[in-house]
Amino acid sequence: MKSPAADIAPSKQQLLLLLAQWGDSAEEPDMETLRENIGELVDLMHEADIADTLESIPLPQRLVVWGCAAEDSQAEILLELSDKARLPLLTQTPEATLANLFKLMSADDIAGMLRDLRPAESARLLRLAGISSNAQLRASLAFGDDTVGALMDFDTVIMNESDTIGDILAKLQIMGELPSHCDKLFIVDSRDRLAGVLPLKRLLLNPPTAITRDIMVGHNLHFFRSEDDVEKVAGAFERYDIISAPVLDDANKIAGRITVDEILNHLQQNHSLGLLNSAGIAEEEDLFASLPRRFANRWRWLFVNLLAVFIISLAVGLFEDTIMRVVALAALMPIVAGMSGNVGNQTATLTVRALALEQINSLNWRTIIRGEVMLSILNGLVWGTLVGGFAYLVYGRIDLSLVLMLSMMVCFLAAAVTGFFFPLLMKKIGKDPALGASVVLTSVVDTLGFLVFLGLGALFLL
Repeated sequence: MKSPAADIAPSKQQLLLLLAQWGDSAEEPDMETLRENIGELVDLMHEADIADTLESIPLPQRLVVWGCAAEDSQAEILLELSDKARLPLLTQTPEATLANLFKLMSADDIAGMLRDLRPAESARLLRLAGISSNAQLRASLAFGDDTVGALMDFDTVIMNESDTIGDILAKLQIMGELPSHCDKLFIVDSRDRLAGVLPLKRLLLNPPTAITRDIMVGHNLHFFRSEDDVEKVAGAFERYDIISAPVLDDANKIAGRITVDEILNHLQQNHSLGLLNSAGIAEEEDLFASLPRRFANRWRWLFVNLLAVFIISLAVGLFEDTIMRVVALAALMPIVAGMSGNVGNQTATLTVRALALEQINSLNWRTIIRGEVMLSILNGLVWGTLVGGFAYLVYGRIDLSLVLMLSMMVCFLAAAVTGFFFPLLMKKIGKDPALGASVVLTSVVDTLGFLVFLGLGALFLL
């Protein structure tokens, strides 16, 4: 793998400029010359930069740049790409090339790459690559997406507790290199069960004659099971500053290891997916995918939003006479809905975060919702008074100001309750708590805001 040197950025910029000129040209380019120029630039770039470039260009150009990369670089590029940008490359790569690329990857890397694809696509790629019988690969694919087993790798360094430091150093010299993020060696007993860990610091600072069992860490070990939830494990990594930890099977034997980089990658992907879900986008999207695929990814919550808009229209239509008689209501009602929506989004965001950190449970949720209710009432009182005072200065009607203030208090309360319980409901049914939160909150709060404000207006202002 190439090191990310300081001169890579200009190469990337030159490649993007070359591709832009290709796209803007009305003439058919000399493909042989174009490929030579692209190949020279790609050879100077880091694999991560190549992947970033591929995700920012249309598919025809993406295929050309991909074809210009060396085979060993292509394996790294695949691992850096998002699932949606990776799939077209996998499906259009010759079978022989694909098989060679898979041979350059570890079983856990292949599993992570294929896990988010459709089962039929994964099975086809595995069959083409001739590795569907790989035991480690099958084991990794068997675990759920949010489990430690799905993220663990099999590149472990295991030593025996009876080894001396000299024995371990000799074995490491034979190995030639250590796995990435290796800060400790895993130590097993005579029955191959986890007995402790040997931090590299102790390995280096003790004499060659020292026995491993005498200097290893054998208590308060941080280890995990294949079926453990990644979110809980991430909390442990943060709490105890873990860099790597063993993953054990039911017999307390080492099945693999989990490292901080895999945890961080998982959290970053979940964060990105949470942002998409909150906006009503079903999954990660390739910006250069076909229109039908992009439409299919977005239509669900747009349809929900359309239904909500119809409901809002009907609600406003019920008070058409009220609005005609008190025109100020039409000017003020967006304030109620807009500010209430902000309150709901604040509560929903904090609730989703608290659920991710496991800060909400059956013992404290009542206390939390009580605090949110009190806060929404206080916000409604403060901001309702402020906005009501503004309405009085503009329209000179104290009754209108009081209706506005009361409406904001009621809607703030409803928004906070919705923002708290909707993520809990989604988690209860096994969905992402952020899924559609923004769309649902907007729909509920807008509808309720118009109904409450116009309803109170019809009751007290006519």
